Amino acid sequence: MGNITFDDLLKQKVYTTYSDFVSEIPHAVSKEVRENIKRERKLVKDIRNHESFKKMTIRHTNKLLPKAEKLLLSGNVVGVDGTIAKLRLFSGVRCQVGIVAVNYVGEQIKHSFFISHADLRDEPKDVLDRIARRMEIDDELPEMALRGFMLYREREVGLHTQFKGKYIMYHGPLLPFELMSGLGRLRALETTLEILRKIVKEKRCFSVISGSRYIDYSYYGMAIQKGEYLTKKGFDLYDHLANTTNFMRYRSKWRDEEREMIEEFLENYARKIQIGVIRIGERPYVFHAHKENFDLAAAIIARDSMFQREKGFPLLIDYADALCTEYFSAGQFKNMMKWELAKNNSYLLEAEEREMRNK
Repeated sequence: MGNITFDDLLKQKVYTTYSDFVSEIPHAVSKEVRENIKRERKLVKDIRNHESFKKMTIRHTNKLLPKAEKLLLSGNVVGVDGTIAKLRLFSGVRCQVGIVAVNYVGEQIKHSFFISHADLRDEPKDVLDRIARRMEIDDELPEMALRGFMLYREREVGLHTQFKGKYIMYHGPLLPFELMSGLGRLRALETTLEILRKIVKEKRCFSVISGSRYIDYSYYGMAIQKGEYLTKKGFDLYDHLANTTNFMRYRSKWRDEEREMIEEFLENYARKIQIGVIRIGERPYVFHAHKENFDLAAAIIARDSMFQREKGFPLLIDYADALCTEYFSAGQFKNMMKWELAKNNSYLLEAEEREMRNK
């Protein structure tokens, strides 16, 4: 946010009548968009002329595209994605997690998981102890923990023996923050780091990121040509976590043995994962890959993205995502839960007020 203060936000334009809003906002939006586009184009031009950009290693994907195409069409590249649906009830969260791994020869793995607070409780006999226990369990499964569970299962599916020896493409950071954090009270670090070590050792695992978590890297990607990718010395996950995030500052919150585990993991494993930025369409994307397969990973991402050039994003990931939506619909899961509650005369008690609004 830079030097922006809350008072700065309060000074923004206020419309006191709806008629003023509908008459003025189209012009305001049009002006803001035009000015922003002008600023962005100037930024790209300035990046290209900046010394930091000139130090980047920029390569074209052409050389390895034939190999990448052969790997993709022969089924030797697997796309993995997951989806999560949550329903917060009075008695606790219910959650459905679905994971799909797929390639272009029709091989698929579909794993699903159901998480219920009720199933995790060890309920005491005393009623007040039971209430306290429910509150404790509810606090132990925050959003981050559930997402961490999904990310763990995604990596587990990608490492399945059915896909042994194949290249595995994940969606999102290859070594997710959630799986390096220990997940708070769940004390998961030993378990999660073990699967991340396997990911790094496999060397064939890589990922492409569609979000804006690495926005600083993405701006450099706007300055390269279509079909190119860039990186440089120091663009690895160890240096990223140590120098450009607050991750290392949280070490004081860990127990001594956890801190030693994460420091060893960052030094011996995260350092081997290179960060790159690739551009096939209009928008650049950040990707993570083992240093030994970095160029090939870039070529696979590029060739797969050429199946949908305008978007410039790997089709295999979109394919896995579409199957997740088909097989593990969030709407169907929530409706199933609501139906079961209604059949047992508990819907009005259990469901949140927002769930009962007519829209």
